[in-house]
Amino acid sequence: MSTATVVTAGPIFPAALRAEWTKIRSVPSTRWLPLVTVVLIAGAGALVDAFVAEGQRREDGAEYDAFTLVHYGVNFGQMALVAFAVLAVASEYGTGTIRASLAAVPDRRVFAAAKLTVITAIALATAIVSSLACTLLARLLMPAGDISLTAAETWRTAFGQVAYLVLLAVVSAGATFVLRTPMAAMGLLMPLFFLGTAALTAIPGVREVARFLPDKAGQRIMRLREFNAYELDPWIGIGVMALWGIAAVAAATTVIRRRDA
Repeated sequence: MSTATVVTAGPIFPAALRAEWTKIRSVPSTRWLPLVTVVLIAGAGALVDAFVAEGQRREDGAEYDAFTLVHYGVNFGQMALVAFAVLAVASEYGTGTIRASLAAVPDRRVFAAAKLTVITAIALATAIVSSLACTLLARLLMPAGDISLTAAETWRTAFGQVAYLVLLAVVSAGATFVLRTPMAAMGLLMPLFFLGTAALTAIPGVREVARFLPDKAGQRIMRLREFNAYELDPWIGIGVMALWGIAAVAAATTVIRRRDA
């Protein structure tokens, strides 16, 4: 797919944004994965709210944290969002259209900024919809008193879900710029986010370091209480994940400037 005719019409960055938006909408996988993300997060969360909340309340007693269930669907839907971010970057390398894109946008920093901006904007819209759906469904399905739409903690955890998902997409996209291929990126990110962290946090002496991994740090803001003494404070945790996002963007910008297409 050549984008030269798209990005040269008008100022380069707005034109590059339009080109990236067109490319993402033109590929079925990247077009539908954000919707799949919302369905998985909201659907899995609704099932947990409806069938698990009452039993969990009795089991946990005074330690019961309803928000671990409200946002539980993130554990499933985030896989689709990671896949979206990876494919939005790697598909051009796989098809070879990256050469046409870079010919149309000679300043590679502009190209990377445009692609990351569009990915982030789509991730933001996806995250807002999924977070609102989780919160409202929890209010309808969970036992009375578990969730209040006027409580500050309800909207703090809802904001936390949005922030976490957006940063997850940024980290995934940045890593894919470095790794280039979807197989390499998914091979690193999926075990890291969904298997590696859980395994590492179970090992004494290692878990104190593993708490700084992006998913472990970022997910803390979606809960009210700690499960373990070594967990980070919610706001510190999302700040740590933001640093991972900044590092991923910096790495992506450096690599695309120095490496041949």
